[in-house]
Amino acid sequence: MTWEAVSAEVFMFAVALAAIGAYGVSVTRNLLRILLSIEVIFNSILLMVVAMLSAYPALGSAFSIVLISIVSAEVIVVVAVLVAYYRLSRSFETTELEEGGV
Repeated sequence: MTWEAVSAEVFMFAVALAAIGAYGVSVTRNLLRILLSIEVIFNSILLMVVAMLSAYPALGSAFSIVLISIVSAEVIVVVAVLVAYYRLSRSFETTELEEGGV
């Protein structure tokens, strides 16, 4: 499978999504916004993988289901950590983490 199978529009859209997610991670100090930005990056990767495997429908479908389940499990773990952090600090801001040396 080569890059020629992926249309330029899909590739540019995935790159734009990854750039928006990277910008969101680098600019914000809110943990929820950082989580959403990371999810945008993961979705851009998922879009590229599904587009690359579009020539093989069965393989593309199976691989995308596996990737979606991995991303869902990651979201569950991160949300659990965020809930525990919020219970301790009553805030989603990362300034306390930066001051604590984390």
